[in-house]
Amino acid sequence: MSLKSSYDYIIVGGGLAGLLLGWELKKRNKPFVIFSNDQPASSSVAAGTWNPIAFRQMIPTWRAQEMIDKMLEVYSEIETVLDTQLLKMIDVEKVLANEQEIDFWKTQAVTDISKDFLKSEPHVINIKGEERYAGIVKQTGRLDLPEFVTLLRKYFADLGLLVNEDFDYNNISIKGEAVNYKDIQTDKILFAEGTYTSNNPYFNWLPFKSTKGDVLTIKSADLKVDKIRKKNIFILPIGNDVYKVGATYDWGDKSWEPSEKGKAEILEKFEKISDCTYEIIDHKAGIRPASHDRRPFIGEHPKHKNLLIFNGLGSKGVFLGPLLAQEFCSFLIGGGEIHPEVSIIRCFKKYWKEA
Repeated sequence: MSLKSSYDYIIVGGGLAGLLLGWELKKRNKPFVIFSNDQPASSSVAAGTWNPIAFRQMIPTWRAQEMIDKMLEVYSEIETVLDTQLLKMIDVEKVLANEQEIDFWKTQAVTDISKDFLKSEPHVINIKGEERYAGIVKQTGRLDLPEFVTLLRKYFADLGLLVNEDFDYNNISIKGEAVNYKDIQTDKILFAEGTYTSNNPYFNWLPFKSTKGDVLTIKSADLKVDKIRKKNIFILPIGNDVYKVGATYDWGDKSWEPSEKGKAEILEKFEKISDCTYEIIDHKAGIRPASHDRRPFIGEHPKHKNLLIFNGLGSKGVFLGPLLAQEFCSFLIGGGEIHPEVSIIRCFKKYWKEA
């Protein structure tokens, strides 16, 4: 593909984060190009589910309703343009451990803060011949994330807005308020590289806490779960007796290879909340770009204001991405601010040291 000599923005990274930035910039008619490559990406592995409830307190997560409203709006726009269905609403079914947890659920479900997200009365489910109780979380579902990434990358590539090649940091040249990459002049470079930020000399000082997650795909004719069942792991029905089951959280292993240890952990937990025969038909692993405080890293480099980051969405990327991408792009064109909860300014004092 032939690149232009100038763009307002260069986006580095063709996963969920980079593609959402591209979508928002295109809506604003801003010239941009995305640099992506064929390295493994968490977006190609993740189940793509979202859940607005923090189960420990049974209360909504940060800005939950705003996130859901914007998510449904943006993904619906993309579905319309791509002429496909990627989003499906499906309840989350939280298996409750004991009477105390059942009572706590009932109490929290009628509070003003949680009533829009929790059904008030738990229902009975049968696991291994035993009656158990489960609560239903509302406004939940799944985005087919691997298909989303594949189709939206192709969409941008067909428009000449995505190039499949490695990005070389050594070819960045910063001159005042402008920045060049090779022979391309741009106003700003936006880094949305996921876990590969560890290789980025401008942002590798940020306190990422990336975690590896293994996910299994199984086939079972007798599982008969029609909701996203959660109890330490998730069971996600995706149709035709096929389910995704996961995921693990391993902070030590940073390889992309599926782990036998992770597989064993998933199966042990799976068999505690199911009673079925099954066949494992796939096993994948990915590295989530998580942060030290579970908030994304968004904003300008402390020294080079024309280099910015949009990263650290972690396991809630599908949920957080659309609203935060919109707010970030509004900031870029001078019409908004970055929320202090996700701004990298919070990290300057402790983590940034100028070379």
